[in-house]
Amino acid sequence: MTAATRPRSQLIAAVVLSACVGLLGGALAAWGIYARFGPVERVVTQNTNVAGPNADVATIAKQASASVVEIATHAVDSQSLLGGAPGLTDGFVVSGDGLIVTSIHAIHGATALSVATSDGHVFPASIVRADPSHGIVVLRAVNAQNLTPLTFATQAPRPGDLSVVVAHAPFNPLILTTGVVSSIGRTVSLADGEPVLSDVVTVDATPDPSQDGAPLLSGSGAVTGVVVDAGASSSGVVALSGRAAADLFEEISSGGAANTPTLGAASIVVDAATAAAAGMPVGALVRSVVSGGPAAVGGILPGDVVTVVNGVSIDATHPFDAVSLGLTASQQVSVVLWRSGATQTVSVTVGTVGPSSG
Repeated sequence: MTAATRPRSQLIAAVVLSACVGLLGGALAAWGIYARFGPVERVVTQNTNVAGPNADVATIAKQASASVVEIATHAVDSQSLLGGAPGLTDGFVVSGDGLIVTSIHAIHGATALSVATSDGHVFPASIVRADPSHGIVVLRAVNAQNLTPLTFATQAPRPGDLSVVVAHAPFNPLILTTGVVSSIGRTVSLADGEPVLSDVVTVDATPDPSQDGAPLLSGSGAVTGVVVDAGASSSGVVALSGRAAADLFEEISSGGAANTPTLGAASIVVDAATAAAAGMPVGALVRSVVSGGPAAVGGILPGDVVTVVNGVSIDATHPFDAVSLGLTASQQVSVVLWRSGATQTVSVTVGTVGPSSG
């Protein structure tokens, strides 16, 4: 070996030695982890029931369309279809054995109920349970099996979230509406004399009356609400509480009592800016209380501002609503309220609405 090549050979040897030392050090470190904690596994899970966090609208629509059903509220024939009054509305599957969610408004005045699926099957239907305070009803498609269910979102929608409505209508196998959530925690009355509905979501999109009862879906394809035809009540899409629909479904699935928890009050969420302008705290401004109901018995009056329930601050995400707050029937809760410039605390026992089953 010449003097000129010796330094190069020494450099190569040094590099090889360093690499060996690095491998040995890595092996020893790995052994140390193994010895202390045992073998390490990398587990990857995937939920196949939703479209995915970055799904496009076309993917959401394709996956959800099989779960959207048409509900006939009375006998339908060719003449009624041509006459423009078919008596058909929307709903969506939430269990493979035939539980269907829709709005009470959608089936109001029904004389007979049946459910038609996107693959052309028809089943007679019956009412299983309803939640009048949120405007939601669950039907049973009798003898249905192996239907494709949608899943409920695990998080409440937020203003600005993508929302997609997937619906059917006569002569239109698929009707899509897309927009963003414009408000949450709203209350709405669809008509004079009807109950004030709580925990309502609105979407910045043009409403389509034929989508009454259809699912409102998140950007991952999970149900965040139940669309209702609000008529002149809103210029955008109005969706009933997805949380209330999920709660009703869970009660049925677990064989729970056929009663929906209620606080017996209708209220409007007051945000920080409105509260500051009006000289009141942030919370729920009580519009009305049910005579003899939980709020009335607890001493809550119209005009009160409820600020805290059982330690939870009331806002648009947590409105003054028993289902939204995760309360249960007969539970005693502490309610902090503001009245005429003074704060006080009262005790309210959660009541029930129902039974509403069939």
